Amino acid sequence: MVDEEHGEPDEHLKRVRERLQQATETADRPIDTQLNSITAGVFEEQEGDRTQSEPGPKADRIAEVAEKLDGLAGEASGETVDHVLAARDHCLEYIEEGGGDERSTDG
Repeated sequence: MVDEEHGEPDEHLKRVRERLQQATETADRPIDTQLNSITAGVFEEQEGDRTQSEPGPKADRIAEVAEKLDGLAGEASGETVDHVLAARDHCLEYIEEGGGDERSTDG
């Protein structure tokens, strides 16, 4: 049984997805397409036990998402920027709180 009380890093990924959804609702056409792609990637990381051989979010992948969001914030405008930056911050907090598997399997 999973103890939901101590899943704080995963709570950040939930917040990332919520903020990305809000950003998508306020974004213009090219930005919303990119946001949908990023949201799908976050979902895949969070729910990857169905499709990945090593399930669970990887810190390096979440760091990539944060980097993409940082760049996207520069292209977005208005309220969308706030949501994108908030999502990025939750990605960074996820990593800082020890979320993801930071061990390398490259021998």
